[in-house]
Amino acid sequence: MIRIFLTAFERLLVCLLFLLAASSGYAEIYKWVDEDGKVHFSDRKDHRIEQEVVNVKPDSSSWSGFDIRIQAVGVELTDEENQQITDGVNNVYEFFDRVMFFDMYQTVPVNLLIFSTRSEYQHYLLRRNRGQAIASYGLYIPSENQIVVYVQKDRSRTFKTIKHEVSHAVVDTIVPYAPAWLHEGLAEQMEMLERDGTGLYFKRHDENRRIVARAQDNGRLKGIDQFLKLQSQKWQHSDLSGQGSLRAQAGQFLYFLLAKPTRRNFLVRLMHNFNRGDRTLSYYLVDDNYIGGVSVLESDWGRWLFNQGEPVIRL
Repeated sequence: MIRIFLTAFERLLVCLLFLLAASSGYAEIYKWVDEDGKVHFSDRKDHRIEQEVVNVKPDSSSWSGFDIRIQAVGVELTDEENQQITDGVNNVYEFFDRVMFFDMYQTVPVNLLIFSTRSEYQHYLLRRNRGQAIASYGLYIPSENQIVVYVQKDRSRTFKTIKHEVSHAVVDTIVPYAPAWLHEGLAEQMEMLERDGTGLYFKRHDENRRIVARAQDNGRLKGIDQFLKLQSQKWQHSDLSGQGSLRAQAGQFLYFLLAKPTRRNFLVRLMHNFNRGDRTLSYYLVDDNYIGGVSVLESDWGRWLFNQGEPVIRL
């Protein structure tokens, strides 16, 4: 029996072939093993060799999740809530592993600290000189590999905040040079990440959808060229001011990119560019990697904004 080991590059290539097959209707992917035991994939049938058709429909996940450490202070979580948190965190890890093609088993899972009230959460941050995040719902602390949150009145929002901060933890670890819009946009979308019998999917972020629609109606929505040229420090300053719609726009822009396989492939290339240490301004990387450049991206984004996409994106 031949044991098959795929390199990271081969794994990426296979997944891209799957995405191309899915985007082209009924195209099939064929696999065969040559005389040296090397595995090959193609979207074309070759009658000269023995091939088998690869099923590209999503099956139940083979993801082997992490045991998530959860510490609750002054609040009792039900078994169902503990499981919901664990599943949500592992869904985020799985997204970065299976969709973004980063090896999550080489990273250390974060631990979660959950306070019962906002005041306890604020005092904890102040004791650790984290007062700048006092108005937040949650925070990732890299030095302690820890996510700190508090239980909000709507407890479901607490679980979304945890997934948001897990995304920050992942990106901070594996893509340290990611620009602020990409960092925050991914985190906003992770809030809406779910799983069912067919696999991972995103629900549309209705709050961000409303904010972006209002900003567009008022003429306050940044053009994509300005959006991509905004340096991370200025982006964060504007976001922390609580004014404008940058955070919501970042979330919806990521939803737009994730909505189609071709745009998703572009996002993967962009993420891996930053993972390799590329510090080029986003605008120029996008212009080089998006088919047609920034001008076509601007046009595609403009058309998408009319209804801001489908209610659900399946991955």
